[in-house]
Amino acid sequence: MSRTFHSNTLTLPRAVLALATLMHFTVDGVCAANLARYALAEPLLAPILFHFGLYTLVAFGGQWAAGWWLDHRPAHITPAFMLAPLLLAAGSLTGFGIAWQAVLLGLGNCLFHAAGGALVLRSTRSFGEPGLFVSSGAVGLALGLNSLCGVGVFLALGLITGAALAALLHVRGLPEVARHDAALEAVATPLMALAALLLLTCVVLRGANGSGAASDYVLLFPCVFALGKVLGGLCGDRLGYQNTALLIFLLGFVALQGEGLAPALLLALAWNMTMPLTLRLLHRARPGQPGLMFGLAAGCLLPGYFFREHLSMLPTLLLVLQFLALTLAGWLLLPRRAAAAAPCPSI
Repeated sequence: MSRTFHSNTLTLPRAVLALATLMHFTVDGVCAANLARYALAEPLLAPILFHFGLYTLVAFGGQWAAGWWLDHRPAHITPAFMLAPLLLAAGSLTGFGIAWQAVLLGLGNCLFHAAGGALVLRSTRSFGEPGLFVSSGAVGLALGLNSLCGVGVFLALGLITGAALAALLHVRGLPEVARHDAALEAVATPLMALAALLLLTCVVLRGANGSGAASDYVLLFPCVFALGKVLGGLCGDRLGYQNTALLIFLLGFVALQGEGLAPALLLALAWNMTMPLTLRLLHRARPGQPGLMFGLAAGCLLPGYFFREHLSMLPTLLLVLQFLALTLAGWLLLPRRAAAAAPCPSI
């Protein structure tokens, strides 16, 4: 039986959240830097696309399984933060060949995200903490893919951060589960399944349409992606879920009225504000399985990567579908709060 860190506010200790967020930056950075190093040396496009796809499939497609395992073996969350950087270190050795590198890097990325997602969601009742946790990955990814930071720097920082996070969790114990969510499981399972399906649909749409302009700018758009995730979490806590969903819709609507860089940045900001909302409500749909729900959300980014052309649609239609899905999912989940012993004022 693992120890738990008890908190009246059911929130992560700041040091744990800070280390997890920094580690997210390093994990995505080391994977991107390794893939960029390979791509620069490979003269043919087809192998590059294949190995990038292989890495993406392992990194995102396996998170639901890793999350499910960590939900049933929460004591394994702490050692996962040490194992993940070791897998990334092995994947950084070019002697394995690029196929094995892609698999090892994908496994390290998968394990870290499942452990980090389970850690954050299992112990928070806010939108801000999941938003902060997921924000840093976009910046690390951009720095690595554009070769602005090397494999060695990311890997060294990742090993140090992983060891520090594992040591801190070993000393303090895992944060306790946000038990106020346990009362929410009394609601009919079909309604929760429908809410989760709507939220996962939002993730699919975001993956297919939410980052198309990033290739034109090295760091500008990734920084806006990160800012959007943080801002979405902060607005969710300050304004409430429904008001934040409406704000996202209005910002997107305003952005679609113009052309050029500024409207594109505003649309990217609004689109990424949905991420902490979908993550937090997915956990509310299934409070006992935070790792699984985080992993399913990650897996729903895959259709956008592999079938972007087939999923593209008019931006206005996309915006309306996103708003309707977010709003209906909130409507299905919010009635559960009234029966909870400790209702969450932020949602």
